[in-house]
Amino acid sequence: MDSKISIIIPIFNAEEHLSKCISSVISQTYSNLEIILINDGSTDGSLAICKAFADKDKRIKVISKKNEGVSSARNTGLDVATGEYVGFIDSDDYVSELMFEKMIKTMIDYQAEVVECGYINCDYNGNIRKIYELKESVLDGEYSCSYMYLSRQNTTNYNWNKLYKASLFIDIRYPHYAYSEDYWVNTMIFNKCKRKVTISDCLYYYVFNEKSAVRSKFNIIKRMDTINAAENLYDFHSKHFDKLCSFIAFYICNYVLTFYEMISREENKNEIYQKQLNEIFIKYFYKIDNNTIKLMGYKLYVYMLVYRINPYLYFLLKRMIYSGKSIYCKNKK
Repeated sequence: MDSKISIIIPIFNAEEHLSKCISSVISQTYSNLEIILINDGSTDGSLAICKAFADKDKRIKVISKKNEGVSSARNTGLDVATGEYVGFIDSDDYVSELMFEKMIKTMIDYQAEVVECGYINCDYNGNIRKIYELKESVLDGEYSCSYMYLSRQNTTNYNWNKLYKASLFIDIRYPHYAYSEDYWVNTMIFNKCKRKVTISDCLYYYVFNEKSAVRSKFNIIKRMDTINAAENLYDFHSKHFDKLCSFIAFYICNYVLTFYEMISREENKNEIYQKQLNEIFIKYFYKIDNNTIKLMGYKLYVYMLVYRINPYLYFLLKRMIYSGKSIYCKNKK
């Protein structure tokens, strides 16, 4: 078991927690690693930290480039990676020292092309917020791998808790979306994955960061990339596994509801985007089949039905539910 793993870490202004991240990688019990640090135009001390680690460990490669975002950084790493397998880590997270030993052993034992593990959500002090444990499973065939991913059965959207066979990325690179780039890439990967294995071990530590892209101030222009990515995938699967398009349609409609609600809460409501969201919803709502509703949840579908009747009625319903929860929490205290 001596196959090389390329580990790609995109870095942007991460000096506060970068050392912990890199230390967790160089301390792996599996040593045949190529550690690729992509400094994506950092303006703090991140590059100096990378160089200091590289001076001590010959497995580390440091590439510094202008700031173009996480997708560009990952693609740069993929372009230079020489390992038979590839994994990704976010610069403010860290991993168990056993992570890549367990992942590569599973990969080889099962002759898999993707291995996924559970993860732990924690804060910067290591306090556990939640444990996300997955069930052990083996999936064979491109359709089964795609079905389980798009139906969100025993999986996650992320790339950092997965180990991939590098050959899967020969004709795949991260798109330049502000959001949902992982969703897009994983959908394309599973469309060509012949075997995927899931292990129950929680080996990745996802550090909750208030300043991350997902929790930054709502920007409808950027957030529309979530829907743009999904629409692209819908068109793709309409020519490949068309039965899976229903799951993507559900994904799109669910985000339409989320974005409509967030726009409606703003003082200056963007009516142009509200209209655009309504048009997108109508286009995909009737593409959702009964199997998808059963798997994804009736509660969300009821919200969609209310939205279809009247978007503003949906907003009032959600506001009423939110207000009720707030009152309950105050009374509980």
